[in-house]
Amino acid sequence: MGYKHITATVLRLAAVCILLSSACLFGAWYWPFGGRPKIKSVPSEAKSEPTFGADEQPGIPRQKTKTTPRKEDTVSVERLEKLAKEGNHQAMLALGDLYFTGRAKVKQNYRKAVQWFEKAAELGNGQAMFNLGLCYDGGFGVNKSLDQARQWYVKAADVGVPEAQMKVAVIAEDEGDYVQAMKYLRQLADAGNTTCMRKVALFILNGLGTSAPASEAVSLLSQAALQGDIRAQVRLADCYQRGVGIERDYNEMFSWLNMAAQDGDPEAQAKLGYCYQTGMGAVRNTDVAVTWYATAAKAGYAPALVALATCYRDGAGVARDLAKAAEYYRQAADQGDSLGEYNLGMAYLEGRAVPKSAAEAWRWIERSARQAYAPAELRLGMMYEEGVGTAVDLAAAVGWYRRAAAQAEPEALFKLGMCLLQGRGTPPDRQAARDSFVQAASLGHRGALAALEQLAVSAKATAQSEK
Repeated sequence: MGYKHITATVLRLAAVCILLSSACLFGAWYWPFGGRPKIKSVPSEAKSEPTFGADEQPGIPRQKTKTTPRKEDTVSVERLEKLAKEGNHQAMLALGDLYFTGRAKVKQNYRKAVQWFEKAAELGNGQAMFNLGLCYDGGFGVNKSLDQARQWYVKAADVGVPEAQMKVAVIAEDEGDYVQAMKYLRQLADAGNTTCMRKVALFILNGLGTSAPASEAVSLLSQAALQGDIRAQVRLADCYQRGVGIERDYNEMFSWLNMAAQDGDPEAQAKLGYCYQTGMGAVRNTDVAVTWYATAAKAGYAPALVALATCYRDGAGVARDLAKAAEYYRQAADQGDSLGEYNLGMAYLEGRAVPKSAAEAWRWIERSARQAYAPAELRLGMMYEEGVGTAVDLAAAVGWYRRAAAQAEPEALFKLGMCLLQGRGTPPDRQAARDSFVQAASLGHRGALAALEQLAVSAKATAQSEK
């Protein structure tokens, strides 16, 4: 029906918002890919959503054309007005939509649209409540008020309007109110919305707005995955890989990744390539791994570009080609992928298929370190300590060593220990140095073991001299 024009359009917008906001931390667990997944093309989890043109965007009225009037445009305004005056809230809603869009030979009038929406809303019409929210949201026929808009959205959501539930969930999540967001996402999930099933599962896995067990998340992901939600299939594979909410099972992991990869999901394709490269859930086959990496890389998926670059760098599954490796690293780095940035920086540092340049190396490695990639933090600390690509700055070096050490990077722990021991860039602190060496040694760092032995010898010698 014509009066659903506004709500149908915003449903599309809300659905896309929910999809785009689902890039939670859980998705990157334990996979050896850097940064947050970034795809140049439309994200696979948004591909099934319809798009809309400029004349269909929420709050922008549809432009009149000279095409043949549709059946819904021939509605009798007089008949609707008669029904509305008799108290028919559906007729009130329809009139409000006609005045909002200016169809059926009705002159567009936002104020009259709001008046009819208000009358219908007073009679409990949920769609009218939602449309009032849209009017306050965009300032159509009323003074713009986001507070008023939200109040009407909540009222509509509480009487079961799916579009309103989606809208409130999006607003609540943006504001960090995960409890309210979860409330409405659960309602949509219970109604069979697979996108919201996945979203609720991700909230659970990230501990947002709920203390529900991870097993419930797995159940929701399974339901959505079985109904063909590709992104749920990938997230479910992550659960099987890590053993979260369910027993670890690489065979199940591989099966779900394979299903999503065959349907064109770049993340699944990259992860499937990793499975073939390492023999995790599949027979090891570097040739097949490269094929999957290349397929995902064609979609512009940055982690796949990095993986493919590394294969060319190391000659794994393909002939060694440092020039191709550098180019793929650059493509990933240009998307802000931390591993792409780091490896491109290292290529400049070592002069691998690119002109050797300490300044360029520092620039790219620093960008990677800013994204908390531990090897880049370590390397940046070393560059500050040695004055490579930048002026010597021991305090800055210690700061980056600390950041990498906080992620249990063994070499960073060792170097931090040495700085603390020698008072380089930081006041000397023998006990803190020893603690850092102990942690590095527990991670297998041989230099830290040697440093601890030397500290023990030194302490023994000091004790004997004091006697």
